[in-house]
Amino acid sequence: MSEWAEWFEGLHRAETGITIVAQEWLWWMGPLLWLVSALGADGTVLVALSAVYWCVSPRLGVRVGLAVLVSAGVNAVAKLAFHQPRPAWIDGRVRVLSGEGSFGMPSGHAQTSLVAGRVLVGGGRGPYGVPSAQWAAFGFVALVSVSRVYLGVHFVSDVLGGPALGALLLLVYERLGGPAARWWRARAMAVQLALSVAAGAVLLGGGALATLAHEGWSLPAAWREAGADDPGGMDRVVAMSGAVTGALAGASVMARAGWFSAAGPAGVRALRWLIGMAGAVLVWAAAGVLGETIAAGAVRYTLVALWVVLGAPLLFLRLGLARPREVTAGP
Repeated sequence: MSEWAEWFEGLHRAETGITIVAQEWLWWMGPLLWLVSALGADGTVLVALSAVYWCVSPRLGVRVGLAVLVSAGVNAVAKLAFHQPRPAWIDGRVRVLSGEGSFGMPSGHAQTSLVAGRVLVGGGRGPYGVPSAQWAAFGFVALVSVSRVYLGVHFVSDVLGGPALGALLLLVYERLGGPAARWWRARAMAVQLALSVAAGAVLLGGGALATLAHEGWSLPAAWREAGADDPGGMDRVVAMSGAVTGALAGASVMARAGWFSAAGPAGVRALRWLIGMAGAVLVWAAAGVLGETIAAGAVRYTLVALWVVLGAPLLFLRLGLARPREVTAGP
């Protein structure tokens, strides 16, 4: 065992007691913490962002959606790179109150909550110069982190590592996001589409390199007996790779087409969301015929993202459920 692995093993042994105490003392908050954890999941956040994109603000929806997808992809690669267990895999006293099959570090829920909240919220200045809405977002991140420890799926170091990685990505986004978007919009459409594919390929490559770094590693028998089953799979990396490609390509084409206005009566906005989600389910089901290979999985998620960002809005315009609108924002 390497010094790195020994250090983490010692850390996790020390942290297990915190998880056990949390489960003993916070039982009365169980339903609330389970709900908070569900709200912090990538899928829940992305479904909510589809409503923002279709029904509130296309510009905001694309901006937050891309940030979340890239963050989730980087998180999936980081999990493969760290190769760290879930608490119950090393200590049978930890109760598993939520099913998770991947490696544990860093926490995707905590990271997604931070990235989505930071990009989404804004508003007036609050205490210590931080926008008031940001304090609510930070509070939600803290609650999500506590929920993941209570549910027995993360160590404290995992829920600290997730926001730390998220903060690093946010720093890059805030420093380079604006210039990168302007540079992107100035490129020819063919170049934008090629770059969209390249962005997804970078995530796939990162996942492959992280896996190769642990070549020869085998799942410990104790982890398997505790319920671990192929935590080193590339499924989540593939999903985020395809989704990033589809979202970037869809946003690029939608920007050239003139975008659309999300304004309208509440009933019309609700109808947009229902039609959009029904279409996403149909695209997902139809793409299942492609098979279960890595390439097929990436294409499947690409098609769903293309539908959400491009196909559904074009259908809304065709049906008269939305109006064209020129905006300056692109991916």
